[in-house]
Amino acid sequence: MSTLSLSSALFVVAATAAGGGVAWLAASLHYRTKLALASAQVEQAERAKHSAQELAVQSRQQVEALQQALSEAKRDGVIQNAAASARAQAAAAAAAKAAQEKARADLVAQLDAADAGQPAAHGFADTQPASNFGKLRR
Repeated sequence: MSTLSLSSALFVVAATAAGGGVAWLAASLHYRTKLALASAQVEQAERAKHSAQELAVQSRQQVEALQQALSEAKRDGVIQNAAASARAQAAAAAAAKAAQEKARADLVAQLDAADAGQPAAHGFADTQPASNFGKLRR
């Protein structure tokens, strides 16, 4: 029969306590590192959220300023004037193109009339008979 002596029992208890302490220390360091990483991620998310809120406020201010400028432009008639001037420019360009086409047609008609009333200078037709016409008949 084997019995544990008091010193062996105390050694086992002390070793168990020391092992538990080492395990607690290792777990404490491990989870402290995990908590630090999680805290850093939360802090980064908070900074990103704050930045996104600032950008949203800026974009709302820009939209408001643009809407105000648009309403002022509509009130002042700038947009209608610009549209009317664009339509007038388009109409003027179309009229100029039509006038150019009419002038070209008139010029072609004058040239055709001048050519029709004038015979060739040498009295013969402008085309010459083929000199090798007999050779092609073979």
